[in-house]
Amino acid sequence: MTDGHGLAARTMTALERTTGVRPEFGLRLWDGSSAGPRTPAVVVPSARAWRRLLYRPGRLAAARAFVAGEVTVDGDLTELLHSAFPLGLAATPRALARRLPRAAAGAAELVSLAVRAGAGGPPPPRPRSELRRRLRGTDAVRHHYDAGNGLYEVILGPTMAYSCAYWTGSAGGTDPLDVAQRAKLDLVCRRLRLRPGMRLLDVGCGWGALLSHAAQHYGVRAVGVTPAREQAAYATARLAREGLADRTEVRLCGYRDVTDGPYDAIAGVEVTQHLGRGELAAYGRSLHRLLVPGGRVLAQDVYVTPEGRPWRRDALILRYVLPGLDLRLLSDNVRYLEAAGLDVEEVHDLRGHFARTFRAWLAGLEAGWDRAVTDVGVERARTWRLFLALGAVGCERDWIGAAHTVAVRR
Repeated sequence: MTDGHGLAARTMTALERTTGVRPEFGLRLWDGSSAGPRTPAVVVPSARAWRRLLYRPGRLAAARAFVAGEVTVDGDLTELLHSAFPLGLAATPRALARRLPRAAAGAAELVSLAVRAGAGGPPPPRPRSELRRRLRGTDAVRHHYDAGNGLYEVILGPTMAYSCAYWTGSAGGTDPLDVAQRAKLDLVCRRLRLRPGMRLLDVGCGWGALLSHAAQHYGVRAVGVTPAREQAAYATARLAREGLADRTEVRLCGYRDVTDGPYDAIAGVEVTQHLGRGELAAYGRSLHRLLVPGGRVLAQDVYVTPEGRPWRRDALILRYVLPGLDLRLLSDNVRYLEAAGLDVEEVHDLRGHFARTFRAWLAGLEAGWDRAVTDVGVERARTWRLFLALGAVGCERDWIGAAHTVAVRR
């Protein structure tokens, strides 16, 4: 029950005064006070999280508190994030400047409440799982993809396909994730116009899902490359188990190390997000060099919308999950192919499918929570829970998406 005079209620009032937006989520504090809806609600069992926010207000401090277990969420995490984001958007410097006196009074009240509630003292240390240095290139890729195959089995399900799935219209988007992922794999193969005997290069082949599908159902000879050791070992064992070792090969390397072209078709499924801006042009030229004249390339790329530019290099994701992340506008993901001399034929947006994919991955993680914690530890499991929920919300708010771009070497 909400206590209109308790610490939680006074905190919510001060937060509204600071941001100009009434919080639509609940708050339950360590002193037993509560305010707002029962769910979704932020539960704060001690003053530690408040102290962290005092020293560095913003999304990163809130994320650190979540990762460290200093705050929990009662109810649907994505619903809470949808409710909380308007507060952050309203608290931009420009918005605060327009209502500075009231915002300053609200902020001062939040500080006063925190101090009186016992939130004084030095800031808590960063969570142990936070990266202490910036990782780039292969190190960044391995940090993400070699997190533990057990974690990915929990999240991705039986296909082990770690990219935006595709729900067919006839099923109304109700198919399970593994069915939607197989539909995506088939869509990639059809858009590449694969035929028996063709050579396929899969850049960033992951755990071998596309290699397996293309070899089994389209009769191609396929080579996949990945710089992640655990991925390469898993994909190699998988393909051997499926009886495809004579038609497929997994190489522990990057795209620059591929020298045995040309290939009839190339798939690059969610590769560019790991490339620095200076590397994108070189990647496009490599695709052109490795493709036979008349061959097709399909790039499935993640992108940000103009409204989602702050997500391009999000601090939470860079420090915990994807240290090499570099998202671009959809137009940038088309332009690098054209600049390399490839003729872009089609662009297909998958944003709605990406939101469903993130939600399916999040459901898988929550269902297999105990195994994920055993595999990677509770802090890292929490970072993935927050990362996947943020991905779903970002797609649903039209900040991020994914698209297929099909290009031809004339």
